[in-house]
Amino acid sequence: MNAVIEAVAGAHNVLIEQMRIRGGSKAPRSMSQIQALRPNTGQRYYVLLVDCGGDDLVKDRILEEHESLTRNNYTKIIGIRDVRPKFAHADIPRLEAGLKKYVRTSLIPVQFVLQVMEIEAWFLAEFNHFPKIHPAITSAAIQAALGFDPESDDMALRVEPSDDLSACYRLGGKTYTKPSVPTITALDLNYIYLDLQNRIPYLRILFNSLDAFLA
Repeated sequence: MNAVIEAVAGAHNVLIEQMRIRGGSKAPRSMSQIQALRPNTGQRYYVLLVDCGGDDLVKDRILEEHESLTRNNYTKIIGIRDVRPKFAHADIPRLEAGLKKYVRTSLIPVQFVLQVMEIEAWFLAEFNHFPKIHPAITSAAIQAALGFDPESDDMALRVEPSDDLSACYRLGGKTYTKPSVPTITALDLNYIYLDLQNRIPYLRILFNSLDAFLA
């Protein structure tokens, strides 16, 4: 996510901090830094990225930190989570409604973004990256071997995108594991920002929020 934010804002314009929260009701709560801050050179924007410890904890962490972040002059919270494995496509309206419950509208705005069914669907739809993983992995090869076309089909309809992505990589003798630095590095961020968001509604919501923040 930090690469996307830097691509949109400009790496010299935004200061990004990455943290991890663990613990809670049954264990002491702790927050630790994942990646050291770059030097503060007067960047215009500050973004805090937080690893909540699991999709089911995204809303809980937001509710816990909402008041504190408001007091500390943050302007918006964006909660990003996968849909699967606990929810199916048919459950998305119920999931969305549940995420909005108990969020205090008197505090800074909260926007939830769903990765349908998981973030790998976004990676599948960014078909430009496949030949960078291996030249044998093309959209034509994927369609012939696996029966779907990442260029034209709706990847949000794939039930298990992670498995699909692994199958695509095997066409070139490669493997996919989370988190995948080779995948993130290979992604065409310009295509994602300029074109892919028009194919993926939740990605468009995310970029609309970022654009509004950076305006």
